[in-house]
Amino acid sequence: MSDHAAELLKLRDLCPAAEIWTDGGSPAVFMPKLQFKAQGGAQTRDVLLWPQARDGYATRLFLSAQVPGAQNWNSFSVCGRQWFACSWQGVPAHLPWIEILANHLRAFR
Repeated sequence: MSDHAAELLKLRDLCPAAEIWTDGGSPAVFMPKLQFKAQGGAQTRDVLLWPQARDGYATRLFLSAQVPGAQNWNSFSVCGRQWFACSWQGVPAHLPWIEILANHLRAFR
């Protein structure tokens, strides 16, 4: 089993429909209708976890729509779809993907 497949299996515990997408040869994890807690209460969004460097960030989390309470949003075209990402630094790419996701979701608490 490849490293990416093993990382994906862990994310499927949170989102059974999670799948690996690629953009420019880099892997990303698409998680449809991911549920998470935020300042404004429970949220559900499609998310795209980018577990490597991009746009000056060590890792990124892209969402289908902005989350109330978070600031500094920008729009991006990734994997043929429009996404939103807020400015959230300091999530290293060497972490397991599930930990990268958890650290990015902290931005919304």
